[in-house]
Amino acid sequence: MLYGFLGPNGAGKTTTIRMALHLIFPSQGHVEILGEPVFGQGRVPERALRRVGAMIEEPGFWSFLSGRRNLQYFARTSGPRADRAARLGRVEEVLRLVGLEAAAAKKVKAYSQGMRQRLGIALALLGAPELLVLDEPTNGWTPRGCGRSGCCFAASRTMGRRSSYRAIC
Repeated sequence: MLYGFLGPNGAGKTTTIRMALHLIFPSQGHVEILGEPVFGQGRVPERALRRVGAMIEEPGFWSFLSGRRNLQYFARTSGPRADRAARLGRVEEVLRLVGLEAAAAKKVKAYSQGMRQRLGIALALLGAPELLVLDEPTNGWTPRGCGRSGCCFAASRTMGRRSSYRAIC
């Protein structure tokens, strides 16, 4: 499934996404992600958030490292240690899915904004998430970049084998 938040600037799309990811607190109401409460009783929703891949606005990478090295670093340092080998094993797959396999050895400082956005999507896919949350994923993309990777559709292809996969763009 693919969901989109549409609305004018300032309508609260990014704010809603940040609440769903436990990055900001709601002033009232109840937030759930994948059937798990995100807030309440001082707990961090680790069980739910481990099943989510996300990219909020412009992703941050080390500009002096290549795209591949950035992904390898994140694969080694984020998520459960037991899943590290699986994340490392997915680096080349996610680079291919977002159309960056030819640029994987380039330093990120040589990437265009659209390439950095696609690298952010690749990072969000490393953990094989059930839910992929992308905030403005096509910022800086040219029509060629959109056609090659297809925003959320590249992610959908890799996760398509999962019947419970969802994406929010």
